[in-house]
Amino acid sequence: MFTNINPLKWRTSTKALWISFLLPIVIMLTYFASRHMAPFGSSSILTVDLGQQYIDFYAGFRQTVLHDPLRIFYDFSKGLGGESYGDWAYYLLSPTNFLLLPFSNVHLPAAILLLTVLKYGLAGWSFAFALRKMHWQIGWRLPLFAVSYAFMGWFVANDLNLLWLDAAILLPLIVTGLEYYLTHEKGWPFVLALTAVIIINYYMAYMIGIFLILYFIWRLTWQPYRLKERLTMLRRFILGGVISIGLATFVWLPTAYTLMNSKGQYMLANLSWKFDYQPADIIGKLFLGTFNFEQMPTGLPNIFIGSLPIIILWFFFTLKNIRWQTRLTALIITAILVISMMYAPLNLLWHGFQFPVWYPYRFSYLFSFWILWLVASVWSPYLRLSWFQFLTLLILTSSGFIYLFSRMSSLNFLTTAQLYIGGGFFIVLLLLHVMPAKIKFWLPIVTLLVIGEMTTSTVWTLNNFSYLTNTEYQTYIRSLNAITKDLPKSKTDFYRVAQSFQRTKGDPLQGNFNGASTFSSALEHQQSDIMAALGQPEGDNYIAYSSGTLMTDSLLGMRYLLQPTGSQPAVNGTPTNMQTYSRSDTNGTYRLVKQTKQAILSQNPNALPLGFAASDNVRNVKFKENDPLRNQNILWESLNGYNQQPIFTSANFSKSSASNLNAPSTITGAYLTKTNAGEGASLTLTYVPTSNNPYYLTLGNAVTNDNLEIQLNGQTLPAIPSHRHTIIVPLPADTKGQFQEITLSLKKKDIWLQNVSLYQGNKAQLNRQSKSLQQHPYKIKHQSPIKISGDITIPKNDSMMMTTIPKAAGWQVYVDGKATDTVTVGKFFIGVPLEPGHHEVTFKFKTPLFKLGAIITLGFLLIITGFKWSESKKRQHTLF
Repeated sequence: MFTNINPLKWRTSTKALWISFLLPIVIMLTYFASRHMAPFGSSSILTVDLGQQYIDFYAGFRQTVLHDPLRIFYDFSKGLGGESYGDWAYYLLSPTNFLLLPFSNVHLPAAILLLTVLKYGLAGWSFAFALRKMHWQIGWRLPLFAVSYAFMGWFVANDLNLLWLDAAILLPLIVTGLEYYLTHEKGWPFVLALTAVIIINYYMAYMIGIFLILYFIWRLTWQPYRLKERLTMLRRFILGGVISIGLATFVWLPTAYTLMNSKGQYMLANLSWKFDYQPADIIGKLFLGTFNFEQMPTGLPNIFIGSLPIIILWFFFTLKNIRWQTRLTALIITAILVISMMYAPLNLLWHGFQFPVWYPYRFSYLFSFWILWLVASVWSPYLRLSWFQFLTLLILTSSGFIYLFSRMSSLNFLTTAQLYIGGGFFIVLLLLHVMPAKIKFWLPIVTLLVIGEMTTSTVWTLNNFSYLTNTEYQTYIRSLNAITKDLPKSKTDFYRVAQSFQRTKGDPLQGNFNGASTFSSALEHQQSDIMAALGQPEGDNYIAYSSGTLMTDSLLGMRYLLQPTGSQPAVNGTPTNMQTYSRSDTNGTYRLVKQTKQAILSQNPNALPLGFAASDNVRNVKFKENDPLRNQNILWESLNGYNQQPIFTSANFSKSSASNLNAPSTITGAYLTKTNAGEGASLTLTYVPTSNNPYYLTLGNAVTNDNLEIQLNGQTLPAIPSHRHTIIVPLPADTKGQFQEITLSLKKKDIWLQNVSLYQGNKAQLNRQSKSLQQHPYKIKHQSPIKISGDITIPKNDSMMMTTIPKAAGWQVYVDGKATDTVTVGKFFIGVPLEPGHHEVTFKFKTPLFKLGAIITLGFLLIITGFKWSESKKRQHTLF
């Protein structure tokens, strides 16, 4: 009865497949436990993007799936609000992510470790299963290749990029499915696997699509097929691909639209027709452990696959029993892949005509798969190299060793230890392949050597990184949860939350609140543009509301402000330790609502609602680059009809003194040079507030953390954030008559004080005008992520409903039940022209092209279902 579930009675190949799955898991669990990573200790698996970006998306994934599924389409936690379907398509559609649901955000590091380990096991099983299906390898040979694939350099280097790993897992199944389709006339395994990878990660699927074209060309050379047979195979290949693309249209079509509004804006930017590095340097990446932090931004491709595949690859190309057409085509494809990993235009092609930000040559897993696939097609325990093959390979590899030794000083990823250890594994395995075939325990020895080399490389690579401690992560998340858990939650209320501490730009996803910061590869460029105009740090894929003003807090509906208490500043993970710029400009204005040991929650009485009546002058708002406080003045004045004085006015420093510098007469735009380049230098600027108004300092993008440190009244401010435009630094309010000192300490011999200026805000005027704008709010009756309905009364002197909803193609506005046109304020916000009086206003968001994509997908499903139903011995209507 229990025969089928008794491992002792399984067939050898079944046992081998289980070992292929479990062995990588056991090895990785052992390694992570030895590093005391959660759940095995106080460390964690979080590093680089996994700790700074992905974990926040996983927290948002959990919140969305369990509590608010419509956030899949639009999410106000994405910066100021944005289409989120593209984010899900890139980051979150792996079915393995559902394993994270039982874990709270506090325990996500442990869950992610277990998920990572599982993916190592699935990669090993997938490759072993594919080889078994191809009848190329059987029995206890399978774990050897499983470990080689699961621990290849690309997989280990990218195990923190969990969203990409599914592609490597599915690739062997896709290729095997294609082979089965071409030989058995059944295309379901190919179509299902290819559809799955397109849905899970369209980015990696695009790369696989290019590779499949090359693979198919090679496949046609296996035998001297007749033209009709080749055309039949081509028809099946194209048909299977088209069906897969059609079935996945509901994901890739709306996502493609989103990309054209974000990354697509910069396609083919900075293209250079050259090699990215000295081509022969790629040989060094064939050695174990050749990946470190320096390799992440601009390194070489990760192509380590161990010594055995290199040996057998030479055997493949020199084996005359294989058709010369097959070997020649394989050589050409190998050359194409290698050149693509070093020649910029081809590299760009593989990345969808968009240069990757960090993690270059992301498609290199295809090269590793390709080599292992070729090797697995010919290797057996009985394979022995001829003396010609042995000597020629030895000469080639010796030349490679000599070259690498000569380049050691230029290769930051390679050491002599790696060369010697890698060389040792290579020599032993090479000798084993020229020795007599009947050596006892030959296969176990080779298997142990392969596993040993791959494991050594994995450990060596992962030891090159520093990891966030689980204690630090949990300290912060618990503090964030404690201060945000009682934030009001209502279907008739909308507000945003500002922060003066931040672990990552994804804090709103972790704390489940609407903020104004995000880090996303699918970020709309308009979000970066508006943040640049308002003086906030931003980039192509992130925005950070870390230096707001009283005016932007009011305009953007920042009803609450999270601040650290100042407790335990030296303890990693506390809000005080994670402080950005202090929001002391809110002193005397915001009211304390809640305080924990680590954080303070205060309320902004001037926060405007999501929509409100405003002057029609907002149509005319035009921002000036690198003048954020002027931009804020213009926007605010337009809301109030241009009848008021500006909120922000220039202020003067009363005194300046220099150390090891010549004090400039004019601060803004001054160029400072150390008198003695070997000594420290600083410029101290003093001002005395004439009122209790807040003050603000602006910094141009030439002023960075690399060249300047800022102290306020003797206290060092947080590091200047990365910025491309002029940003704002909030200074204290309620300091009338008190001397304020700003000290600029140079870190380099000179600096340009680009746009370094002092401003004063008019708090009384801002309070008065905010109260006026609050008088005619948009009263929300119901809201969801994709639909907001409510009413508003427009007074006689106004004709515009101003909102802080980002303008996007998916929004449609209905006024009194009728669709209406909108205007775009400041090239970003939705404005709704309205006649004076009472109006019902509804905002509906539909993901662009999602409906069309879903219809196409449904159409393909119906067609395929119809053909499948019609297939029988009597009916010859066969789809494939």
